[in-house]
Amino acid sequence: MRRFAAIFIVLITALSAAAQSATVRHRCWDIVVEREAEGRPYVLVPMMETVDSGARLVTMAMDYLGTPYRYAGRSPKAFDCAGFALYLYRHFGYSLPGWSGAQARLGTEVSDTRNLRPGDLVFFGGRGNKKIVGHTGIVVDADANSGTFRFIHASTGAGVIISRSTEDYYRMRYITARRIFR
Repeated sequence: MRRFAAIFIVLITALSAAAQSATVRHRCWDIVVEREAEGRPYVLVPMMETVDSGARLVTMAMDYLGTPYRYAGRSPKAFDCAGFALYLYRHFGYSLPGWSGAQARLGTEVSDTRNLRPGDLVFFGGRGNKKIVGHTGIVVDADANSGTFRFIHASTGAGVIISRSTEDYYRMRYITARRIFR
């Protein structure tokens, strides 16, 4: 609680000088600065509901672009696809299973790809059988009109990369999407 109060004191001090602006953006918070009639000149109102965990997860995932692939890899030294999702979601308090098929049963299904959001998990058929989940990706962004999306994942050939749902390999193997964050 003291740490939380200390953060607010620092923010109040910093924002007093920059109070001409109605809203100040911070990495994890939107802070609204409102004038107060009596007492202190400004009031900080944390807007926790505006924090987008999916976007923060994607930002974190980008730090691992180029990380090598290793079967059953679950650390920043090397990832497999499910291990990459497991590692990232763990930082947000979620415990995912270590294989794609089990991850595809978690959360809430996103049946229409036009409704995908950053951080949603997308699943694809494996090399042997396109109809059985064998690969996990994390949505980076999506087009609400066309339903196409980009996703970050650990690929066997190139390690952690960003791919497009329109690439033939993924377009033909797409199975489902799941939302873990609310």
